[in-house]
Amino acid sequence: MIRDAVSSDREALASILFRASRDVFPLAGIERIDKTEFNRQTEGESILVAEEDNRPVAFASIWDAEHFLHHFFVDPDYHRRGIGRSLMVATMMRYGSSLSLKCNTANTRARAFYRAMGWIETDEPGGESQGTGSWIWIRTPVAAAALGLLPDEQDR
Repeated sequence: MIRDAVSSDREALASILFRASRDVFPLAGIERIDKTEFNRQTEGESILVAEEDNRPVAFASIWDAEHFLHHFFVDPDYHRRGIGRSLMVATMMRYGSSLSLKCNTANTRARAFYRAMGWIETDEPGGESQGTGSWIWIRTPVAAAALGLLPDEQDR
């Protein structure tokens, strides 16, 4: 089931973010993400939750003003069950098909997931973050087209 987050979800969502972040950013030395840190990282964002067995197992947080998918994490114990796919479909249905995100270049699993969902890795300059490495922009086709970033037909 996909639903809006409620305040009682925050501790479970912080745990998902912590556990998934350790897997994705092993060099960042993340020692703890508690409810307070989760609230800081998602302040002002809308949050969708995927629930299984009456508990949150994944979430997406979106900065609405920029159609920016800030966080998209599935509990590592629930990978490869279609939860991420269902959450992504619900996110795009709720927030529109013009979304963008940043992804760590080394996170090949996430990048493959986004490509499988139809998103496009653009040639825009990315960046580098202390402890988490380099990142790239990934956009839905609608978002990429709006910025003139779709690859030429011959490149597809």
